[in-house]
Amino acid sequence: MIAFHGTDRTSASNIVGTPSNIDVKRGGGELGRGFYLGENIALAASLSRGKFGTNGVVIKFDIDDSAYVSLNTKVLNRRQYVYRLWQSLITRSRAFQHLFNVDVVCAPFATIDFSYQYKFESQNAQSTLNNNSIKQIL
Repeated sequence: MIAFHGTDRTSASNIVGTPSNIDVKRGGGELGRGFYLGENIALAASLSRGKFGTNGVVIKFDIDDSAYVSLNTKVLNRRQYVYRLWQSLITRSRAFQHLFNVDVVCAPFATIDFSYQYKFESQNAQSTLNNNSIKQIL
């Protein structure tokens, strides 16, 4: 599976570094606590440059397909559900705490129509990203 993560250069070096250092407990977003990847390189580049300027970079992940399909994945199909969840997490200050208690959540973005996001939230998912994927800073 190919996916992308937009971030700053320093964080990218830590994420990709030897050893890989992804921590699913650090991030938070529309779906709660976890490490987020997206399927669209243009979106990852745009978001990273919008947030970090010229220091923004994209990490390309090539995740082993067998390792990925062994993860327990929850698929959310409705953008409206994601939007309401995101608003609820913001209102309750829970964006860095909410979990679905699965390995990965696959869902549309709350406000972006053309791409999906993947939230890796478990230790099992973290291990897959750190040990069963090739990472390249673009």
